[in-house]
Amino acid sequence: MTTNRRVWRRASGIVAVIAVALANACGTGRPPPLLAPAPQREWPTTLDEAQRLASNSRLEAADSVLARFATQYAGSREALETAYWRAIFKLDPLNKSESLAAAMSLLDAYLTESRPREHVVEATTLRRFTAQMDALAKVAPTVIAQREPPSPTPARAADSGNADAEIKRLKDELAKANAELERIRRRLLPPKD
Repeated sequence: MTTNRRVWRRASGIVAVIAVALANACGTGRPPPLLAPAPQREWPTTLDEAQRLASNSRLEAADSVLARFATQYAGSREALETAYWRAIFKLDPLNKSESLAAAMSLLDAYLTESRPREHVVEATTLRRFTAQMDALAKVAPTVIAQREPPSPTPARAADSGNADAEIKRLKDELAKANAELERIRRRLLPPKD
């Protein structure tokens, strides 16, 4: 009898531990880490690696890590989050393959998705900034090309002054947008070690 009681107590103890673990998992709405799907288990490590690479100015490598994850776990919520982070890295001025069009495309894909997302507010703000920067980048060459050399006549001087004012306004807007993007980037990236 004593052996049966020990076995029973041990079995009931194991059942109690399992019940507590399952209750905790049910309370959070997530399975225990070992039972979580692969994308949920691997996403924190992947994001940490990408952010570490980005903070070391290895933005193309960070993008590759995220692109590989998105391909491997296509359709997962975590793969969707890669679009947001890839856009962030593409907007970094240090990115040699920086592309407003690519960043806007990634942000559009992220924002048009109906599944729950973690960074909707940030992505919306960044999308607006990238649209403004893109518009400014398209207008700036035209404004510069239309600028006439200074002339002694007052009418031409006024036109030149208007062009100068427009160029200054565009440069100021671009500087503000870049400063805001830099502020957002610094807030989102982990501190350098």
